[in-house]
Amino acid sequence: MSKEIDQENGTKQPGFATISARKISDHSMKRTYFPGITDIVVVTDPAEIRTISNDSRFDRDFIARGPVRNVQLLRKILRIFSLNGRLFSIILPRTNPSRAAAQEELWSRLNVKADEVKHGPAELEPLAEWVRGIGTEKKVDLLVQQSIGRLFVETFTATEESLAAARMVLEAVSSSNVLKMLGWRISGRLERAKTLLASMVNGDLTGVNALITARQLIVDGLHEMRQLAADPALRSSIATDAAVDECLFAPTTVVRQAKTSGEVGGCPFRRGSLFILGLGSASKGAANRDLVFLNQSWSRCPAEKWVRALLEGVWTRVSATLHESQQTSRPSLINS
Repeated sequence: MSKEIDQENGTKQPGFATISARKISDHSMKRTYFPGITDIVVVTDPAEIRTISNDSRFDRDFIARGPVRNVQLLRKILRIFSLNGRLFSIILPRTNPSRAAAQEELWSRLNVKADEVKHGPAELEPLAEWVRGIGTEKKVDLLVQQSIGRLFVETFTATEESLAAARMVLEAVSSSNVLKMLGWRISGRLERAKTLLASMVNGDLTGVNALITARQLIVDGLHEMRQLAADPALRSSIATDAAVDECLFAPTTVVRQAKTSGEVGGCPFRRGSLFILGLGSASKGAANRDLVFLNQSWSRCPAEKWVRALLEGVWTRVSATLHESQQTSRPSLINS
């Protein structure tokens, strides 16, 4: 019978074998292992995440065989992040021959776009207006999806249908509702949603993923920015760089799979073990903001500079307009 082993307190209990590795900081790596059922390691410590994300033993070269829970999770990932047999770039392995070149090309192209938006051009006014407090949540969602879409197709126009499609796919990623997911698969709704988005960006699956996941992260950032803008004292005291940093959000988790057996940070693993890297929580704090975009990793987000520039441009317009409004609203002593 397997046992539950906690290396920090030495207790053993019958049931699942959970190995809690030595602590590097306030967090620990925790492996839940039960032969044939599950073999998953949850990682929340920033240093451990950096180590694993750059260790060639861990990759996105997913093999959907092994423990039942691992297979279920990988099949779900592969099914959602693929279309007509093609995998989205965010789950292509490090060794994929086209991945690195495509990532570098997109990085360079988006950096040019970043230079165009960081100073707050007029095209950002609708987003700035929303941050100032005008408009609904659906409005900002549409505006962000359109801004992202135009990185891939200049004439991209977000619609309620494209927004609903993106939201459906994103819900599928985190949903534990087996019946709903099964219904979407049988009806073909999930595939139709991805197909619609692909048709709007000329089949570019990187663009499809951006319309789905990057859209939500930027929308979350703009919600945070709207709160900053609503506080006059904070708005007048916070520097632009600090405001932008407050509005950067990382994906909640990313997944890696062990290509061989071994040990990392005191935690043993087997070939096929899944590592769930908790970027959302680990990226909090000034020392760990590199984890928002994994910018020290081979899998860094190519949109890092563009996302920062977009938020900077919006904040620049918002703060300038609100400052002018304050100036004009102050009472004058002349002729009083």
